[in-house]
Amino acid sequence: MYCPECGNDAGEAKFCPECGANLAGVHDALRGESTGRDAAASAGPAEDVKAAAPRRGLSPAVIWGGFAVVAVVVIVIVVMVSGGFGGSGSGGDETAAAGGSSAAPVGVTTGTYEELVAKANELYDKGDAAFQSQDFNGGGQYMQAAAMTYAAAWQKKASDPGVGTDFATSLFYSGNIDAALSQIEDVIKKFPDYQAAFFNLGNYLSHKARIAEQEGDKKTAKADTVAAKDAYTKAVAIDPESEVGKQADASLQQLQ
Repeated sequence: MYCPECGNDAGEAKFCPECGANLAGVHDALRGESTGRDAAASAGPAEDVKAAAPRRGLSPAVIWGGFAVVAVVVIVIVVMVSGGFGGSGSGGDETAAAGGSSAAPVGVTTGTYEELVAKANELYDKGDAAFQSQDFNGGGQYMQAAAMTYAAAWQKKASDPGVGTDFATSLFYSGNIDAALSQIEDVIKKFPDYQAAFFNLGNYLSHKARIAEQEGDKKTAKADTVAAKDAYTKAVAIDPESEVGKQADASLQQLQ
């Protein structure tokens, strides 16, 4: 198991031997006891829960492992800050997702909207499969590549809230919660009645609150928890009888 603070392989230790971080919460998450992603997704790969938007999802048990891929997180941040997400790039039609390695998955930044979405979905599903097999490094790289490809599609035509939400979720599983929050808020601004966007906003915020709690930042944890409750409440209000509405309500009850 990798430490979410420094990325060190801590094995089964309760405290990281490298930085001393308390890993009790990480062990709980890997046993499936964390909150965050929708409960239905924990039963299997993303394709098993297509009835619940967004159309792609992962088990909450993989979140901490995905965050351990520190190099991928750094790359995401650098690309976002430099404005490179979705850029056409000068080196060709594809951009390396991590480290420039020929073995790394690549994110496509040129093509038609339909081609970009299809490629992003393919990369996301491969990331899902990697996470499910406990390959956190590979999963993080695929999610980074998927995020870059979704970004190119979203910039070309921000007309499908499902694609926008999948983009946000790929950012989340790349380890960049702030970028995921920014993207899902953009979806909500454009599609204020899209239930899955509010549900995922609640997921991202509740996980962010858990991280703050484990870091001892109770003020931030409380604020993020309140915001997560508000997002879940809005999701339920849109349609309490839908599958997403029921999942949002269950997540809300866990936070009460």
